Amino acid sequence: MSLSELSVLSAETAISFHEMDLELLKESQKTANQEDVRMSVGEEAKTEAIQETVVFVAVDDQNLKNGPTQDTFVFEKLLFCVKQVIEYGFRHVYLSVQSTTPAEWQLLVQLRIKTGCESHILNVVDKDVYKFDGFSYPLNVEVQTNDVKFLKFEMRVLNMMYLDLPTFQEGDEVIEFDDGSRIRVHANILALLSDFMSKAEKEYASRSDCPAIRATSSEKEAFLELLYQAYPTRRVIYASFRRLTAGAVGYKCDNLIYHLSKHLIEYNYRPMTFLQRFQAAIENRLEPAIRELAFQAALNGTWNRMIQSGFEPENFCGRQVYTQIVCPAILKARTAKPDATTLQAPTQKLNFIELEAGDTTKSAILFRGTSFYINSGLLAAHGKEMLCIGQNGEYIARYTPEFHRECARGDLIPGEVLIQLLAYMHPMGDVPHPDMIRACIVFAHDHGWNVIKENLELEFEPPITPDEYMSQLVFGDKFDLKNLLRVNIQRAESSCRELAEVLEKHGKLKILKDRTREGIMDRMCSGWGLNPMVNRLSTRFPTTFHHRTVNLQRGKAVVVGEGRAIDTLNSLASEHAFGEINELIVLD
Repeated sequence: MSLSELSVLSAETAISFHEMDLELLKESQKTANQEDVRMSVGEEAKTEAIQETVVFVAVDDQNLKNGPTQDTFVFEKLLFCVKQVIEYGFRHVYLSVQSTTPAEWQLLVQLRIKTGCESHILNVVDKDVYKFDGFSYPLNVEVQTNDVKFLKFEMRVLNMMYLDLPTFQEGDEVIEFDDGSRIRVHANILALLSDFMSKAEKEYASRSDCPAIRATSSEKEAFLELLYQAYPTRRVIYASFRRLTAGAVGYKCDNLIYHLSKHLIEYNYRPMTFLQRFQAAIENRLEPAIRELAFQAALNGTWNRMIQSGFEPENFCGRQVYTQIVCPAILKARTAKPDATTLQAPTQKLNFIELEAGDTTKSAILFRGTSFYINSGLLAAHGKEMLCIGQNGEYIARYTPEFHRECARGDLIPGEVLIQLLAYMHPMGDVPHPDMIRACIVFAHDHGWNVIKENLELEFEPPITPDEYMSQLVFGDKFDLKNLLRVNIQRAESSCRELAEVLEKHGKLKILKDRTREGIMDRMCSGWGLNPMVNRLSTRFPTTFHHRTVNLQRGKAVVVGEGRAIDTLNSLASEHAFGEINELIVLD
């Protein structure tokens, strides 16, 4: 049965779960703003008594400059925004981060909150690890006393990723939408997504009278979401779940449909009942998710309990979905093993060594006398400027001494390293084997594939010996791996403190670049992120407690509400094992 033939509710009625969470957040902030206005009108005397707190923002020991608008601060391409609101007589200071351009980004920081009644005397009252991205809640700091005249957010970056989204102004193929607008994409890149789109590209290439490829199976925004998955953008599949699903189903992108279904089934960012999850799968026309959810419900007894309570599956699902997808899954579950599943990843035929007859979608890369074949659009998206061109039009990859040393160091075959790297470059590609990470980074560095290089530097395993620690520091210095250096510098005050002390004792830190060596020495001596009682900043796992309270002496997290729910059983789909949340009996 074709996914596009499902007779179900329109996919336009479904929204991304994260989009829903953000909408709830916006509504709560809107309510807070209305409360602020009400208090300013009805309780003017009380509002005037609460003076505005002066807020500073510092990153990596540098106070940030003011942004284009009031209460904003600029850090590279990110904008820190501060907003102060009066709620129930207390001032709340909200800190959020946004990108200055359309981009995929994230910022992981160690953060200390300082307060004081004078600007030159500030005390650390709270600290934690925070992650800011397009889906994170603003940090909400509740100032509990009017004595706090100054408040400072002091951060050190653990990880920062920022990648501008493509503008689709370059390429050999023209895509035209129903509204008449056009974009340009690299030739053959659509073939990465589905055979259906590959046929459209071939037809476009074979007809001289065809000015553009018409994209009519989904709205423009849905098609752009598909392109974001084909191009190297780091865009997560839940960034715009509904639109990406509509595009994937409309253009028969089986690999994306599988990953979207898997995400829906495993989703636990906020509590969802089986019926909510099942309805989302139906509304988004995700056949693998519909089948797997029905299968698991029949397997664990949920389906029988729902039927006994009066659930009418045909009315809920629609006749076609019920008879052609749900019923076969229910019957299959009756004879299945307890750990069985119907969700299977589609087989990807990635062959980089052989070129099928008549295949014009790939470019040849000659490497050490062997030809490797990669989708020409994907190669253009990552960049081919550093590749030489041979006599027959093939590209020639560089075999540098650094790459040779990395392969020899791990007893690796260079061709196998390249194959794993090319597979990783594909949409939803698997990460190379840990032993090949360094060699892949060197190859990507040699050929200007910076997105790949930055992605792979996050895959290093923590060092456990002084030699491993030193090796990662030297490697990060040589190839400008900023995030690898950041995390290893942070480790000098916690997990790798003893390793750093050994290196310093033997004078090995002197061979590092000045900035790296000074950062390690600072972490070893200052203990910036450490606390004698709770070493809260030594971790790299961000907190879920975004609501904090502070005064002049101390601060703490507010451990009620959504933050607490996310860290408990409320965040898991556990009603089958433990019963509904309100049925749990907790004994003190």
